[in-house]
Amino acid sequence: MGRPEKPLAQDAGPATAFARELRRLRAAAGSPSYRELARRALFSASVLSDAAAGYRLPTLQVALAFAEACGGERAVWERRWREAACAAGDEERPAAQAVHRVQETQLRAAAVRALPPTPAQLPMESRPPAGRTRQLSRARVLTALSDGPVPPLLVHGQTGVGKSAFALRLARELAADLPDGQLYVNLDPAADGRKDAAGIAGNLLRALGLAPEHVPDDPAARVGLYRSVLHERRLLVVLDGVRQERQVRELLVAAPHSRIVLTARSRLLGLDGVRRLALPVLDRDESMELLASVLGAERLASAPRAGLVLAEACGDLPLALALAARRLAARPESLLAEAVAQLVAGDDFLARLRVGDESLTERYDDAYRRLTPWARLVLRRFAATRTAPSVDTVAHESVTALARSLERAAEPVEDLLDTLVDAGLLERTDVAGQYGLPPLVRQFARAQPDPTAHETDPAPHGAVPTP
Repeated sequence: MGRPEKPLAQDAGPATAFARELRRLRAAAGSPSYRELARRALFSASVLSDAAAGYRLPTLQVALAFAEACGGERAVWERRWREAACAAGDEERPAAQAVHRVQETQLRAAAVRALPPTPAQLPMESRPPAGRTRQLSRARVLTALSDGPVPPLLVHGQTGVGKSAFALRLARELAADLPDGQLYVNLDPAADGRKDAAGIAGNLLRALGLAPEHVPDDPAARVGLYRSVLHERRLLVVLDGVRQERQVRELLVAAPHSRIVLTARSRLLGLDGVRRLALPVLDRDESMELLASVLGAERLASAPRAGLVLAEACGDLPLALALAARRLAARPESLLAEAVAQLVAGDDFLARLRVGDESLTERYDDAYRRLTPWARLVLRRFAATRTAPSVDTVAHESVTALARSLERAAEPVEDLLDTLVDAGLLERTDVAGQYGLPPLVRQFARAQPDPTAHETDPAPHGAVPTP
């Protein structure tokens, strides 16, 4: 709300009457501050305030910018201004009006330079996009404009499946219809993402140009202001790498114009009212498309069998494919078939999926360390139930059979398996009571140390120890 304005002059001149109408329009719009109007109209607050002061008639350019910033119709206010200008005789002094327009243009240019830039925080996509036609089509439906507010969209899936890349790809499409800016928050602890909702809201408000002294100190008020901004503007917010519901619960709102996209390994079932999109691994054609984008179409075409072998070894997991392809691309002099054979040979293929500071093993290790001891034991037991499968298969295990091997009730074991799904280390299958273990996760789990004593101590059925 803006501060109360000084009373208008008592005369009934055209400038005073026009200013009175401008003030009524601003009041009907909720009395936004002149600072806020300046952001919408791209004129300085002082120019807009002067337009409603009644000392003189503003130029048509300023009057229309003021009116449109308050929701007025351009044609209506242009007619009103011309009527006031005719009554004031300003149209009979074109030279004076020309000078006035030049001055206003200079003021407007200065005001635009002083405004903070529209936030455009989306980072560069980390790897070439490939496939995802069906999932993108579904995401467009889930985020499309409707008669009411649109709930946030949560993109979830196993570790390395490309959730962030998919969200950024979707976000760039959505951004075309959201001109007030794009906000991005990386909630991964490795990226200093350990912030609470109030802290995140404060950072986003400052990114939108709110002066630090206008960001409320009270956490609840800060979050409330952030939600109000999302309701009023056309913004895109991407919350990447969410670990727990409480990180983002207060930041979510079903807004009529803004859009919120989240990514997480977990389904975040504690969040109510969000739409969810499960991201699977690539199909084989999409895997080959990704390899071609990194290795080059000609090089891959020269050894298509090698590409298929690599896709099978990677389980069609986008991150694994990208890391492997980048290693191979760094050796353009090598024959692709020989280079792929060397890369996938042996039991240390997973350890070789490392380029610079990116490593699939570290992703798995991060998820593994966050598990309870019982969940770790279930994962290791799951991985050890059979001899190693061929690289193009996914191991499956019945909940009942696994519970029998652990001498535990089936229901608590199923809860632990769901925990592994939400950790991004296990997949649900289309068969009730069965889960899929991705081949690279299997390699990782089998390489973990033997269970410690406290993990194998008998526990009552249904009891799950904490780490």
